[in-house]
Amino acid sequence: MKFRTSSTFERQFLRLPEQHRAQFRRAVHEHFLPALKAGALTGDPPWPVRLRIHRLRRREIYTLTWSFSGPDGRATFHLEKDEDGEPLLVWRRIGDHSIYKDP
Repeated sequence: MKFRTSSTFERQFLRLPEQHRAQFRRAVHEHFLPALKAGALTGDPPWPVRLRIHRLRRREIYTLTWSFSGPDGRATFHLEKDEDGEPLLVWRRIGDHSIYKDP
């Protein structure tokens, strides 16, 4: 699946310590992308429990928890279509629980 990042995500990602960035990349490559490829967007199979992915109430924005403690690591994303009508994942924010104030 194609993806892009918001400028907010890029700034926040660069502010993270390298260890946290590595944890996020590992969660995306080892768990998130394989789940997408298997069809988790449709709910069959469901998302891996360890990622705690859920949709924010009344919005088409999703959250992913890439670390539960040390650090509290979370990211938000949404889906849209690219110019060819194919799904495009957009990473919106990354950081701790505070990103939910403006996902």
